[in-house]
Amino acid sequence: MTDIKVPSSGNIRVWWALENAFSNWQAPTQTELRACLDISDSISWNDFDFGLQASNTIDDPAITAIGKVSDRGAAQFGGGLSFYYPGAFGDASNDYSLTYDALDQPRTRGFLVIRIDGAESSPLANTGDLVHVFRVVTDGYAESITGEEAFRYTITFLSQGDLAVRTVLGGGTVVTPSTLTVADGASAALTATVGGRKYTNGVKWSTSDATKATVSSAGIVTGVAAGSATITATYEATGGTDTTAVTVS
Repeated sequence: MTDIKVPSSGNIRVWWALENAFSNWQAPTQTELRACLDISDSISWNDFDFGLQASNTIDDPAITAIGKVSDRGAAQFGGGLSFYYPGAFGDASNDYSLTYDALDQPRTRGFLVIRIDGAESSPLANTGDLVHVFRVVTDGYAESITGEEAFRYTITFLSQGDLAVRTVLGGGTVVTPSTLTVADGASAALTATVGGRKYTNGVKWSTSDATKATVSSAGIVTGVAAGSATITATYEATGGTDTTAVTVS
């Protein structure tokens, strides 16, 4: 069994990145993300209120439409995060102070990058981690004082429209096996990895010759007629590809 329940505590990490932090924000690299500000230790888990919400529904059919048509609108995301105040402001060695300096000004644009899995023992961004990337702008600022809890401030982050959900951090695309032989009418499975993690259902599969072999969205190759074809897996976030040469007997 490889399916396990991953607890949020200890696994989730959050980074703040400026707008020019990534060459491709839809697929950040390990090096790029490690250069960003890890704000995880500054965040109060009790007030974590940032994430995806239901998309808008656009209901605007043409007068010639036969039936009612509804389209899904832009994805909605945003919310607030509460941070602990630093004991000393302007201290470059203090994570709380660095977070405060980076986010205390309204209308600051950048990215929130949230790691949703990874080694609990590693606070670093590692190749193969799954992350969400949200383009946001800071907005509201409010004090958060509740009884004996820590003195905190809450910042609201507004959506700027761009997001990449469950993107794999860094690494190339590899398909195994690199060669495959199947009989006419028989099927066999290919496996794709991105950044070293199995990501078969997260890539786009295609065949060079559907009259010889087809491939499903899950990487299942089926022989159609004797001959050969090339099966390609593409990780669309980066455009990275790898291929398998298929012979149909």
